[in-house]
Amino acid sequence: MEDNENVNQITENQGVNSENAKDEPRNKKDTKDSNANIFLLICIIGVSLGILLEILNIQNRSCKDEVNQTVSRYWVYSAYSDVENRNGLLKHVHLVLERVGYEKSTNHTPWSLLWSHDYPFRVLYPNLHKLKPHQKVNHFPGTGFITNKVDLATTDYKYIPKAFKLPKNKEDFIKYAAEHKNALFVEKHNQHRKVYLKNVSEIDLSNGESFVQEYVQKPFLVDGHKFDIGVYVVLTSVDPLRVYWYKGDVLFRYCPAKYHPFDPSVLDKYVVGDDYLPTWKVPSLAHSYSELGFSMKDAFDIYATSKGKDPVKMWEDVQEAIAGVFHLKEKHVIEALKGYPSGDNFFELMRVDLVVDEDLKVYLLEANMSPNLSSAHYPPNQLLYEQVLYNLFGVTGVADYMRDYNSTDVREQSAAKNMVSTDKNLAVWGKECDTYCRDNCEGSLLICRLCKPCITRQLRRSLLRAHREHLHKGDFRRLYPPPMQPGAQVDYKHLETLSEANKLQHLWYQGKCNIDSTWCT
Repeated sequence: MEDNENVNQITENQGVNSENAKDEPRNKKDTKDSNANIFLLICIIGVSLGILLEILNIQNRSCKDEVNQTVSRYWVYSAYSDVENRNGLLKHVHLVLERVGYEKSTNHTPWSLLWSHDYPFRVLYPNLHKLKPHQKVNHFPGTGFITNKVDLATTDYKYIPKAFKLPKNKEDFIKYAAEHKNALFVEKHNQHRKVYLKNVSEIDLSNGESFVQEYVQKPFLVDGHKFDIGVYVVLTSVDPLRVYWYKGDVLFRYCPAKYHPFDPSVLDKYVVGDDYLPTWKVPSLAHSYSELGFSMKDAFDIYATSKGKDPVKMWEDVQEAIAGVFHLKEKHVIEALKGYPSGDNFFELMRVDLVVDEDLKVYLLEANMSPNLSSAHYPPNQLLYEQVLYNLFGVTGVADYMRDYNSTDVREQSAAKNMVSTDKNLAVWGKECDTYCRDNCEGSLLICRLCKPCITRQLRRSLLRAHREHLHKGDFRRLYPPPMQPGAQVDYKHLETLSEANKLQHLWYQGKCNIDSTWCT
């Protein structure tokens, strides 16, 4: 009986299963449709998540590029086309930047450097008044007070030949000419497009588009040729002021025509133009420069020494002349910077042109914003331009090899910066800081403000930058603050003529010079 009941139970179950089997095709179809819908939904969600993650990843990479500088990009602002810049005018700027790891970009992507051939602050102000700390621009606002021909020429300064704006300073000019009857004057267009040497009687005193400047008579000649001296200078900071000059070489440009017999109607005798005579074509310099491998500066020094002159004193005067101009004009740059968050974003490369008379007395003529760095006309100048640029990018922090360091750990980022420059690198005046200044930050001794417990955040940041500039200055040498002597007494009378920031910086460099003589210049 149990067997029969089991059989019946099995049969009933099979019957139930048979009934279910009748609905199986419909249920399977529903299940398949449902599974397909679920699969499709999963695919849509997966694709959407993938797209979202990629967007976030791109944004994250962009942020890393911008904040950690894993990719260094630069863009160029110029009235010339990109083809013209790459093939001629800015060819070496592009080459050197790419050699130190930069990629050419535009202002529409995160960038680290703006190289502007033209003065950028009028047109690009919206791009420049909210710069991030890592972004650099190759011009300082306000340096037009140095590079503008009229403003510089009419500056009352012992190294600048006397000049007068016309007709504004007509009466002063007439009086000066009467007192200096043997003086000759160069009449210059305000935009410096025309230069003429004239007697006083030949000058149109009512011309409002020119100025006159006293001509340096009896110039020192090399093989009968007059010349000018182009010194490359970089401004890295104002308030406090830091200026460097490129000592690796100097651009000498010789007039193509011999000076004597002198004829003021022949400009090639006394005005240096684009077709100047280069060093390697001046007979007395060619051997030293081309065969022996000396720089233009060294070749000139060898020649001057052979003529009984002292080029060492001349170069000291060159440095003093340039440093003094920047000191005089610093206030204008400080004022112009008030419209920007920080001056740390800017640097300025100039070429300062000077002449010397037969006694090697130095006269400063002009400072060129965006100096010519194209070797298209004179290919041998390529090395000079590229070395100037390479050293420029070092001293200004543009070629910062820490840029590839992209740790997200804040402490590790700080440790990476500290291994370059930190508080121990700023410590100076140990005796004073350990005694008189120990509990006396606000005392009468200015040195105390350089001691670690007393130093302000702003001063610390500035001195850390100064320390990094010193480490990476290459063939640049400091012009301002001026050279110092180890162990020298502090000249407090001189300090009285300086701003507060320049006083403290001067004392800091003197303190560093006392510890290590390589900091004296």
